[in-house]
Order: sequence, then structure tokens, then C-alpha cells
Amino acid sequence: MRSAWTSQIKQTLVEALAIALVWVFFFRLNLFVFAHFEFNSRVYWLFLPAGIRMMAVFIFGWKGVWGLFIGSTYTNEAETDAYVLGLSAISALSPMLALLLCRWFYNLASTLKGLKAKQLLVFTLIGGLVNSLLSQLYFYATSTDKVFFGFVPMFVGDVLGTLLFFYMVAKLLEFLSAYHKVHG
Repeated sequence: MRSAWTSQIKQTLVEALAIALVWVFFFRLNLFVFAHFEFNSRVYWLFLPAGIRMMAVFIFGWKGVWGLFIGSTYTNEAETDAYVLGLSAISALSPMLALLLCRWFYNLASTLKGLKAKQLLVFTLIGGLVNSLLSQLYFYATSTDKVFFGFVPMFVGDVLGTLLFFYMVAKLLEFLSAYHKVHG
């Protein structure tokens, strides 16, 4: 019994670290490729890692949340450790909150079997809304800037980034499927 428990912990750690590495890769890619979409140092008009958030919780659930937290903590360059942890928690928990809201609203099974394109779009919009709202509330509560000036660009960036990421994944799956058919 103990070895099964140890094995499960190891698997959870490996999956969380893999998600963290994917987050870091796409975060750095976003900084490089979409630098001209920067609204400010924390907000982008197109934020590709937002798609990683959604995919991580879709596939890995709470393990995805841990991976996102680790990756976000690593890539965050905030002034204080407490501020970094708060931003990382929001970044990691927002997609899970969106997923739980969508499961409840659409009465979806935890496997997400039967998920339709419209539901995926709603999940993307709710994910962008939750992350943007919680982030802006956090910025408001922890800074002297008491205006939600970054809400719209953050929401747009999360939605566009998620849609672009899902499109890239769909095209990759389409390519792999075609490749598999040809090369069996």
C-alpha cells in the first residue's frame, strides 16, 4: 500500500513539474513572440500561456493547478515573495474556478465527455473573466493604483491566447492524425 501511495506522489510531482515547464516555455515564448502586445509588465493583449492554464486543468485537474502555481511562481518577477505567491495562486486557481463553474452550469461530468465547441468557448470566456477580475482585484488591493485599467486588455489577452493555443493544439492533433493514417 505504501508503494502505491509513493508512486502516486511521484506521478503527481512529475506531472506538476511537466506542467510548470510547459508554462515556463510558453511564458518565455509569449515574451519573445508577442512582446509588442504588452500593455504593461503584467498584462498582454495576447497571452498564450492562458491556454496552458485551461488545458492543464482540463487534463490534470488539481495536479494542473500545482504545476501552474510552480511555473507562475518561477516566471513571476514581482517585487516581494508574498506578492509573487498571491499572483501565482490567482494564475493557478482561476482556470480551476472557471472549470468548476462550467461543470456546474453545463452539468458536465468530471471527464468533460461530450464537451461541445460552444461550451469550450464559454469556458475560455469565463476563464479570462475570472483570471482578469481576480488579478485586477489583487492589483487594486495591494497597490496604490486604485483603478482597474488593466482589466480589458488582460481579459482580451487571456481569451485570445487561449483560443490561439487551442487552435494550435487542434492543428497539431489534426497533423498527428493524418500522419498516423499515412504511416500507420
